[in-house]
Amino acid sequence: MLTVRRGLYPGIILLLAVCLSVVAAFGADFWAKKPYQNWSVDETRRMLEESPWATTISVAAIQTSVTSGDSPNNTGYRGEMETEPTISYNLQFRSAQPIREAQVRSSQLNSKYDAMSAEQKTAFDVSAGKFLAVTFPDRVVVSVTFHTNVQNYESLLRSYWVRQSLATLSMSVFLNAGKDRLSLTNYSFKDDTFQFTFPRPKELDPGEKIGVEFVHPNIDRIRQQRILQEFSLKKMLVNGGPVF
Repeated sequence: MLTVRRGLYPGIILLLAVCLSVVAAFGADFWAKKPYQNWSVDETRRMLEESPWATTISVAAIQTSVTSGDSPNNTGYRGEMETEPTISYNLQFRSAQPIREAQVRSSQLNSKYDAMSAEQKTAFDVSAGKFLAVTFPDRVVVSVTFHTNVQNYESLLRSYWVRQSLATLSMSVFLNAGKDRLSLTNYSFKDDTFQFTFPRPKELDPGEKIGVEFVHPNIDRIRQQRILQEFSLKKMLVNGGPVF
């Protein structure tokens, strides 16, 4: 028979209560607990890289042997012979307020906002306020930033995406919102980031998902493939409604 010593029982209850409160606090979303001005470096990074409004995905080569090059056209490895070539895409809903707040917070941290003079802080706050005041009632903006562990792939990716346009991407880039498959309305590219603009979908059920669809091109050993990244609207809720 299992017995519990009376003297220890209240202590066990107290310990469990403390553990549960810690778990509850740890599990709460930081963006709901405090204003963006108080986000840490790690929290800001998480919002921009892995959050309900952003994620990072990778595509890799199908590698049979690192020695089976096709010289003189082998443009892949050289210095990366022992590393599997990988390309990653960071997707962000740039029209979503939490992402825009993270952009401002990132700028604060990089500019050492806390060390600024009163005048500098005022100027920064005015600029940030104008940036955050912009709304997107009729469109959804998604940015995609690429990274790779193969130096040569950087130039190949830039060369490909800079050549693209609304016309060339109109049949391969979509925003899947519920039952709707919305077509691209604008495209732009700068440095290592391309940006998609779509019409804002009609009312969506919070239980549905929203997906960004585009095609990764042939980049040497990493072959062309369709990418469809879905986001849960239920996780994108802010003040009771999905924000994207």
